[in-house]
Amino acid sequence: MTNQKFFKSKFFTIENEEIKDIQSGHSTYLILTKSGKVFSLSGNCAYCEIPLSDPKSSTFEKIRPVPFFNKKENNRKVETFAMAGWSNYFVCKDGRLGDGTSNRAKNLPVLIFENVTRVFGGVKGYGFFFTTKNNDLFAAGQNHRENLGIGNSINQKSPVKVPNWKAEDILYLQTNECQSILITKEGKTYGCGLAGSNGFTQNKSTFTEIEELKNKKVVEYFGGKKMSLALTNENELFGWGFDSGNHPTDQYGNINIQKPHKFNLPEIFQNNPSIKLKITCGTQCVYLYPSYNNCLIQDFQKLFESKIFCDSKLSLNENIQVPIHKIIVESRTNLQISTIEDLLNKESFSKQEILLFLKWVYFDEITNVELLKRIFNSLNISYPPKNTFQKDLHDLFNDEDSKDYTLLIKNDDEDEEEYEEIAVHKIVLLTRSGLFREMFENTTEESKSVKDYSGKSIESIEILIKYFYTEKIELTADHDTLLVIEELEDSIEYYQLNENSNILNQLNEIKNKL
Repeated sequence: MTNQKFFKSKFFTIENEEIKDIQSGHSTYLILTKSGKVFSLSGNCAYCEIPLSDPKSSTFEKIRPVPFFNKKENNRKVETFAMAGWSNYFVCKDGRLGDGTSNRAKNLPVLIFENVTRVFGGVKGYGFFFTTKNNDLFAAGQNHRENLGIGNSINQKSPVKVPNWKAEDILYLQTNECQSILITKEGKTYGCGLAGSNGFTQNKSTFTEIEELKNKKVVEYFGGKKMSLALTNENELFGWGFDSGNHPTDQYGNINIQKPHKFNLPEIFQNNPSIKLKITCGTQCVYLYPSYNNCLIQDFQKLFESKIFCDSKLSLNENIQVPIHKIIVESRTNLQISTIEDLLNKESFSKQEILLFLKWVYFDEITNVELLKRIFNSLNISYPPKNTFQKDLHDLFNDEDSKDYTLLIKNDDEDEEEYEEIAVHKIVLLTRSGLFREMFENTTEESKSVKDYSGKSIESIEILIKYFYTEKIELTADHDTLLVIEELEDSIEYYQLNENSNILNQLNEIKNKL
């Protein structure tokens, strides 16, 4: 009979605390709050890697504070942490590294190290890495598989410097039971450790660039006991070290993969670059999941969920009426609303099914492939979709005839009544900018234009409006680059843009190239 205690769900809360990060280990979850406190949620396991006074008394029934940080002599606020095998490492806000080790971790050091900036562990690693304010990379712990990258296989009970590496160059670094993988900020991938897990067919005792990924820019990495997954900036997924055949897709069957191979992505991710793939691994399992962490996508998802500013509706059989935004639906389907209604009414679709279809319309979400294929077929649209939401919105930007609103920009060189005009789609303006959204929410006037009082130059506002459609800041040689950058930085707060806006990242990249 199935043991039901392993198949139950429960919600946990930490009173008066906001969660910043969660890390998982062998039988434990560590929870870091934004105030710098550490809590644990652990199983009843003798090998729990949390420094509890009595590990066997811990169960998954209660979140508990970690006593190590409650003692007066250790009263420190934690900035970040990592888990490594049977231990965990905490970086405090003052730059000190502390270790909470269980009795099982015989080869792991117990230490306090000064001036630490980041710490790197792994799903089932027996060592760890950390960087310091001096821009150095250090390693410590078990090294019999040469996975500390220091040129030998000697276990290190005290931290040793990893040669030829600077902290500022590292994007990701993860150490597991058999391998350590390092990703640079340029997207280059390096491996060391046991053959077949390190990205090579031979052991490597120092970090060596993986040949199959030399022409790829890796933006995310996650590894398990032996396996590795690397995601590129083009949403390509590569994997290696799958000696048990448990690949994330079925294309390789039970074949062992020792060197990086490209996986065919599940259908939900295909032809959908606006949906970013996210990856994670356990000791023997792999998880793929979609992420909609795109500011443009987030804004239109909120618009869809809020049901505000709808200017039309889909009227279907059985008295189904769904509020919509006309220009969004028509631009995505290349069909008029009346045509969509006629075609969909030839079949029987529930309101819930239509709402799932509209999730694709507004933010590219595909949760039911077969349903979407049916609706696409009814509308005579080819599947998979040719364009993403972002591409269709870019095309909408270029469609001057469909723009229904005018932004009036005061020209300081002219008389008071002289304004420059920028044609826009009203729905795009109010979706991307909190300022304009509030303006439209608080007026009943049916105006076709609005005056901009920001005092920004026409060049900067034109660039910002195009960003609303494309999610890209595009400057040319004709622009006053420094002025535009300064005005766009000020625009983030003035126009009340999405807090996840990536404008600052793009502007910083432009400034770094000057």
